[in-house]
Amino acid sequence: MGQVYWKKGNKKGIFSLFFRSNKKRPYYVLSGIDDAIDKIIKFRFTNDDILYLKSLSVFDNDFIEHLKSFHFTGSIRAMKEGTVFFPNEPVIEINASILEGQLLETLLINEIHFQTSLATKASRIVNSSKNADVIDFSARRTYGTEASLKAARNSYISGFISTSNVEAGRIYDIPLAGTMGHSYILSFENEFDSYQEYLSEFPDNLVLLVDTYDTIEGIKNVIKLTKDYDCKVKAIRLDSGDMELLSFKAREMLNNAGLNETKIIASGLMDEYSINKLINKNNCPIDIFGVGSNYGVSADLPVMECVYKLVEMEGRPVSKRSLGKQYLPYSKQVYRYYENNYFDHDIVTKQDNILDKGIPLIDQIFDQGNLMYSKLPINEIRTYVSKQFGSLPDEYKDIDSVEKFNVEVEI
Repeated sequence: MGQVYWKKGNKKGIFSLFFRSNKKRPYYVLSGIDDAIDKIIKFRFTNDDILYLKSLSVFDNDFIEHLKSFHFTGSIRAMKEGTVFFPNEPVIEINASILEGQLLETLLINEIHFQTSLATKASRIVNSSKNADVIDFSARRTYGTEASLKAARNSYISGFISTSNVEAGRIYDIPLAGTMGHSYILSFENEFDSYQEYLSEFPDNLVLLVDTYDTIEGIKNVIKLTKDYDCKVKAIRLDSGDMELLSFKAREMLNNAGLNETKIIASGLMDEYSINKLINKNNCPIDIFGVGSNYGVSADLPVMECVYKLVEMEGRPVSKRSLGKQYLPYSKQVYRYYENNYFDHDIVTKQDNILDKGIPLIDQIFDQGNLMYSKLPINEIRTYVSKQFGSLPDEYKDIDSVEKFNVEVEI
């Protein structure tokens, strides 16, 4: 495609990225904009890239020579990182030569689809946890180490309190938290000895895993440790078994031993559905959830239909018309309207239409290749996500909600 575009004059086009609707996500939390911007700024064809393209014997030499000097010279408009948005609303639009716009397609879908998926999943988990805290434990089962970093970042901006991923803590300045593993306990002759040694190294940060052999016996060993050494245990972790039954039993045993301040952490294939059952239906006395695999791969919805479509060509509106795949032409703006501090409705309209009272959500990021945008610190994004989610009406937050937010179209 690129070579044809270039030979035909490399005309101007506008591309729009949006998410189609699905039954499991009545809303989305936008993420990936910041990382996409970083990659666009650095997007170049290296000497090795050029040599490889030549070796394919597919492209004209003149076109390959053109790619040597490639860099983004177009304009980009986008919603702010952390914005809550809805199906079929444009979240980013690229106005550039059609070659430049086309070359950005995979990069943008990859960054924004994956990270929006995680940020949205994390917001659902946090909402289900109510007053319990949530920690990111996802690093070991995400699809690659880079994915684990993005998972940690998106968990934090959407309301998790910390991550066990130390590299993510270093890169993004996210608070760290973690516990011992079963391998640590198994490396000792018995569970109590492992607790003693841990106490000697970390007397002020004692978090003990209790389910390696038998959960009830593990809790008894925790209680014995506090009595023998007059120490405080910050938390115990339950990682297997009947979480409802064991959490109530653990709380009873700890309270009877005077360990009312010792918290209970629950982990093991946790997600919004299991947490909702434990907290909202069964009122389990769990203080913290360690959430890993089901979050890190967005297990209930690993793929969302994030698409990138040409909407204008040299000022002419264009769109696909196939049944079930139609979309709106034109460069667009999204206006948001509030009622009593809650989202009331959005209006999608042409970019140059100015609507009264609504708040425009799409801002300039690049102007003719020049960056017009400064990334926010992660804690400011986190605060923004919290405010956005707080303005989302409750009927869309329910994990089983099939409600559709009112998005009007004025094209």
